[in-house]
Amino acid sequence: MLEKPQTGESGKPPQLAAKPAGDVAPLPEHYFRQSVARGLSGRLLVLTVIFVMIAEVLIFVPSVANFRNVWLQNHLDTAEAASIVYLDDSGIMLSPEAQEHLLMATQSLQVSIREGSVSRLMASGPAPGPVTEHISLGRMQPMSTLRSAFSTLLFGGERVYHVSGPMKSGEATIELVQEDKYLRNAMLSYSRNILLISLVISLITAGLVFLALYWLIVRPIIRISSNMDAFSQHPEDAALVYRPTGRNDEIGIAEARLSSLQKDLQATLRQKQHLAELGLAVSKINHDLRNILASAYLFSDRLTGVADPTVQRLAPKLVKTIDRAVEYTRSVLAYGKAVERPPDLQKHRLHALVEEVGETLSVEKPDHVEWRNAVPEDLEICCDWENLFRAVLNLCRNAVQAMEALPQDGRQPRLEIAATATPRETTIRIADTGPGIPGPAREKLFTAFQGSAKAGGTGLGLAIAFELVRGHGGSIELETTGPEGSVFRITLPADGNGAKTPALPRP
Repeated sequence: MLEKPQTGESGKPPQLAAKPAGDVAPLPEHYFRQSVARGLSGRLLVLTVIFVMIAEVLIFVPSVANFRNVWLQNHLDTAEAASIVYLDDSGIMLSPEAQEHLLMATQSLQVSIREGSVSRLMASGPAPGPVTEHISLGRMQPMSTLRSAFSTLLFGGERVYHVSGPMKSGEATIELVQEDKYLRNAMLSYSRNILLISLVISLITAGLVFLALYWLIVRPIIRISSNMDAFSQHPEDAALVYRPTGRNDEIGIAEARLSSLQKDLQATLRQKQHLAELGLAVSKINHDLRNILASAYLFSDRLTGVADPTVQRLAPKLVKTIDRAVEYTRSVLAYGKAVERPPDLQKHRLHALVEEVGETLSVEKPDHVEWRNAVPEDLEICCDWENLFRAVLNLCRNAVQAMEALPQDGRQPRLEIAATATPRETTIRIADTGPGIPGPAREKLFTAFQGSAKAGGTGLGLAIAFELVRGHGGSIELETTGPEGSVFRITLPADGNGAKTPALPRP
């Protein structure tokens, strides 16, 4: 794992503070030290050495067998060179001194030449012990050669073997009887040299591979990691946005996506900051506006006592308009809270809750709008009374306001709330005979400031209802809509499971 960069008194990484966007200062020493010791770099170095050594071992096995065959063939060639004089005149016997030199040159106990079925002894030393292995260089198979070579290397030193091979200058066969200690010593010396050479090659190869991969992969990853660490501490600093190096490989793609992600995140943070400032400003404006509307409400209330017919006709509409403006300001302030309180779930009779909604609506709904509570009186649900009351009231108020605009065509405006229950959930349906919801408004029906179905509306009522119902672990959706009216369906868990702190719906 990489350590976090040292931070100065200001909290910003001193190496990154003065750099342009995306540039990262020279990497601190501890990054390299720790990456080599315990990080990807160290593992890469060790694995490279191991893999190269494995490759060298795979090469070593046949090379040792080949070395043994070459060593034996060289001694046979030496014996063949010495046999030229011997074969030129079969009556000549090698002197004891010549025999001794030949045996020393071939490191043999006995040298002979076989022509057909006749074998002639060229040189002979001390009597050899029992021959444990016969080696024919021209006839051995690869696997037999490997087994024989490693048998000599691992278990030899005190054995005697007989080796033969065809002469290159004639039809005869050279035969040697040798102690395997000379061959084994030569093979051990060759193995040590191969091991040292393999180790040097492994280290050189590992170093080159390490440097290449460190430069191409590890170093960019460290740069990206250090930038991510610095950016996470100060995401609003535009100077810390990673600048891609322009590579076309996977690292380049990661750099480009990191840069894009950081830019998007900064844009989102700026937008959130603007929205927070806007929310604060709206809250202040709403607070003062409600005070102004309260004064206007008092003035309009006094106007109702004026005998002028025009005033008598317009005063109720003025009061109603002011009431609606006050309700809008209340909705904006309610939605401005970051998170609603967690629901306090208890058993309540749904019929009583809906009845209270109807009583509240009776003050503001027109007399010609029929209200009907079709919820069974004995139906109990697990809910937060105040939160569910607000959600249902907002839906009903929207329905009443929609039906107020209906033309007097003889159709009776009606608002009805019904409910059904199963062992798993309770379903509440709020049906009206309003004009329906137009298509453009359905797409963002539960989005604040975008889901209003009427001109001048804020859409906060549906957004708040959505938030409160979701806080119960339930759902709310538009079931049907059309010229004959709309039906909203609220679904709540029967036992209240799944309730959570509501979060604001996303635009």
